[in-house]
Order: sequence, then structure tokens, then C-alpha cells
Amino acid sequence: MKLVEAESTGPVEGDAALVTPPPPLHRRVSVSLLFTLTVLIGTVVSIYLVFPARNNVLVTEALEHHRDADAAWELTAPDAATLRGWLLGVVGKDAPVPASRELSVIGLRRVRILDRDAAVLRLQTEGGEVSYLVQHARGIAPERSERVDGELRAVAWRAGPYTVVAVGPDASAARWRAALGVR
Repeated sequence: MKLVEAESTGPVEGDAALVTPPPPLHRRVSVSLLFTLTVLIGTVVSIYLVFPARNNVLVTEALEHHRDADAAWELTAPDAATLRGWLLGVVGKDAPVPASRELSVIGLRRVRILDRDAAVLRLQTEGGEVSYLVQHARGIAPERSERVDGELRAVAWRAGPYTVVAVGPDASAARWRAALGVR
């Protein structure tokens, strides 16, 4: 393969330059649109593949904490004043606390979910043991959500600036929901 051919001649000095017409306008626009769409679609797909979905993280965590039978409690069987003070220190002022005579608090512990503190309470109700998770809400969350996971039912709701999740046996959900005041 020759890089330069001896017989070919270029433009002679003084001759007009060879000007080629620009590509048609529709071709330039099509290439630009195709490039933009490729970058946009690639970015969106990579975000969904790299970053996990964060919807219902509190419900999933509450289900896992409810299944943890060997939980180490920070406080066991606290009275109402101790419970309010502990919740104030963990999640903040006016945290929603289930106030029913049918409930007794078994234990309390602090957990970290999405880099923020949350309180997990284990309650004894007529319908069985119920885990009650409270965290200061951040971002946009649904007003209510519910999930059945095997023999457990999880119910999440917004209570002012807090998100609350209650997890208990699905078979007795009507009883523990009534005791917690969840509709």
C-alpha cells in the first residue's frame, strides 16, 4: 500500500480550492439527536443498575428486626416516662407512641437505617408480639403501605413528621392493628 502516489497531482497554486458541500441539515440533526438519546438512556439505565431501589426500606428492615429472635434490647420493660424520654433522644420530639392498655413494651433498641437513627420497640399485644419501628421521615413517602411476607404482615404509615412501621402475625392482624390504632 502506497501512502503517496507519484502520479497524482494536487491543486496547483492559484487554482480555486476544492470546497465540498456541508452534510444536509437533517443528517446533522439526526446524529445530534441519536447521540443525545444514547447518552440519556445510558445514564438512566446505569442509575437503575448501580443504585438499589430505596422504596419500602423501612418495611423491609422492620420485617428483619421482627424476625430477629435474639435481639439485644437497650431497655427492657420501660415505664411510659422512660419510653418517651428514650424516644426523644433517639428519633426526636413528639414521636408517635402506641398508647393502649392492651399493649406492654417488651424492649427497645436503636438501629441505623439509611444513615439515620430509628427506634425499634417490641410490644406484647393480645394478637401476639409486634415490632414497632419509628423514624423521622425524609423525602416523599406514601401515606400508607402494607405488605404480607409469609406469616407476617407489615403496615407502614405517616404520623406527622415520622414514618411508623408495625409488623406482627398476619393471622391476628386485626387485633394488633386495633390495639395500635392502625386502620
